[in-house]
Amino acid sequence: GVGEGESIRPYHSNYLPAERRAVERGLREGRVRLAAATNALELGMDIGGMQAVLMAGYPGTLASTWQQAGRAGRGTEASLAVLLLGSTPLEQYLARHPEYIFGQSPERALVNPDHPLILLDHLQCAAAELPLEAEAGFGNLPPAAVRPYLEYLSENGLLRPSRGRYFWSGESAPARRVGLRSASAERIALHTPEGLLATVDAPSAPSLVHPGAVYLHDARPYLVQSLDFEAARADLLPADGVTFFTRPQQDLQVELAAPLGNAPLPKGSRAFGELRVTRRVLGYRQIHWETRQTLGVFPLEMPPQEMLTQGFWLALDEAAVEALEASGVWRNAPNAYGPDWPRQRERARARDNYRCQACGAPEEGRAHHVHHKIPFRLFADPAEANRLENLVTLCPACHRRAERSAYVRSGLAGLGYLLHNLAPLLLMCDPADLGRHSDPKSPLAEERPAVLLYENTPGGLGFSAQLFERHAELLAMAQQRIAECPCADGCPACTGPGGEAGAGGKRETAAILREIAGAADDRRQTTDHGRQTTGQSDQSDQLDQLGQLDQSNQPDQ
Repeated sequence: GVGEGESIRPYHSNYLPAERRAVERGLREGRVRLAAATNALELGMDIGGMQAVLMAGYPGTLASTWQQAGRAGRGTEASLAVLLLGSTPLEQYLARHPEYIFGQSPERALVNPDHPLILLDHLQCAAAELPLEAEAGFGNLPPAAVRPYLEYLSENGLLRPSRGRYFWSGESAPARRVGLRSASAERIALHTPEGLLATVDAPSAPSLVHPGAVYLHDARPYLVQSLDFEAARADLLPADGVTFFTRPQQDLQVELAAPLGNAPLPKGSRAFGELRVTRRVLGYRQIHWETRQTLGVFPLEMPPQEMLTQGFWLALDEAAVEALEASGVWRNAPNAYGPDWPRQRERARARDNYRCQACGAPEEGRAHHVHHKIPFRLFADPAEANRLENLVTLCPACHRRAERSAYVRSGLAGLGYLLHNLAPLLLMCDPADLGRHSDPKSPLAEERPAVLLYENTPGGLGFSAQLFERHAELLAMAQQRIAECPCADGCPACTGPGGEAGAGGKRETAAILREIAGAADDRRQTTDHGRQTTGQSDQSDQLDQLGQLDQSNQPDQ
């Protein structure tokens, strides 16, 4: 728990109410001199007496920036607010362009009260106050649009119809279950031998408190022993001597549920639509705190989490890929494979029976090539890169295609990293409100290379439609960030840390941007914000998907 005599306190929304109240009381009374907090302290309380605010990183929106800065200086004395900017593309863009913060008004809040999950919560809360008329509308919705929701709640025993009205019949006040920070009201209780430690929202549990995870609470590490979704419980043990932290390894699959808009780019296309996103935690890595060395990789069997949401994506056409290849941007200088390379190359060809492992062609008077499955440049040690399991025999034609795919993947990963970090500047959202995915053979783009930004809120809140409309601004900001960054081959401030699998690739990313962000042909193929007649599902269609929406995965904030 939170000791009353300490002058420095952490503060997080996952803490139990008693712990949060103790910190707030200490701040008001002056016993707590420093609170290290998430955005949980941004709104909702008048602390008073705070003299300085140190913001570690851009909060995500101008509104949050000014709100957090306003935690200090609520009296008549002078106060100080400091914004420390990190190495992400978003924060480095702000470092170069401070006028973005000081030269414009805070963003317009984007709220969709007709979102199925939000509307269901509102109807339950309203019915608990006064019975709802069966033939009355709700908010901006006409009676015909509201009726399916009332019937749905009635079928699930939460409302009782009687004489043209619906009465609340739930066991408790519904407002207590409405989450302000997540669309999911389900919580997983974290238990230790001493009792209840904290709670996390259920969709975040597979990545935060999976078995084997290290969970930090009040600066103390705990090791997760078990996670039971049916019992909504995770059991943890104190792990004060642990020297590592854990990072989940996740698999992501994306399926197009309904197209909502499509328009051309100079050598590609932009689109947005309804998506079915399936995420599964496949395992986790143990990483040493000090050296950042991977100590081990451990598999997990976790249930998949499916979410119906919306996304925005950019796709390259074949002409773009051919132009990039012809320009030479994807032809690097030869690698120094090490003195053992000739022997390893021969061993790989012999193991593969001197046949191309892609098309099956035998060697005919000329030795086939040997390809590194994980690119050679991502290894610090040539011996590690040249392990037989990382080598495959390919004919020259298949090798060219494999190399092209590797460079496309590197450029797409860099572009996804860059756009994901810059998009919040155009949206009133946190980077965690968006997910990203890059695929050299995307099912969203007829197996062509594509970069996707998807919304981490079930059903979506309209961010994808905004990105579809404002794509030119986003691409221009991306080009400007790459041009301003002085690094050679990618870094956290532009396309991602060079040397990490799937990241970096600054030259490839810049080349892709030049192809798709030229004098964009902005002719609209669709109307009504790019929507097609087969696109947007109506309220009743969304209601049919509520069971799936409830299984969504939300980031913990």
